[in-house]
Amino acid sequence: MAKETFYFSHDGNARNNEKILALRMKHGAEGYAVYFMILERLMESSDYIHVKDYNVIAFDLRVSNSIVKEIIEDFGLFDFTEDGKSFYSESFNRRMRPLDNTGEQRRLAGLKSADKRDLLV
Repeated sequence: MAKETFYFSHDGNARNNEKILALRMKHGAEGYAVYFMILERLMESSDYIHVKDYNVIAFDLRVSNSIVKEIIEDFGLFDFTEDGKSFYSESFNRRMRPLDNTGEQRRLAGLKSADKRDLLV
């Protein structure tokens, strides 16, 4: 059985973004990798928002909770919900909108196609 995979785009020169450069200066390639793994976790979360439980994220990524906390809080890469219990990335959300829209368009086209098939039967 095929595994379902998901996709999100990122800039081909993301490593040169000012915020990412600051992240890489402090945490090197490990920080860069952890940042993108956090984005993958956001993609798997509903509405691309994740509960701010650094211990769970650290366990999943097999890194220290201090690096997770610093990446989420110290480089301006993530925003927080009003209650401060969850975080998200506005730039990630912008990148996901076109994919979300495409998925919704395909879903609606599938429903329309099913309706047409029902009419033919």
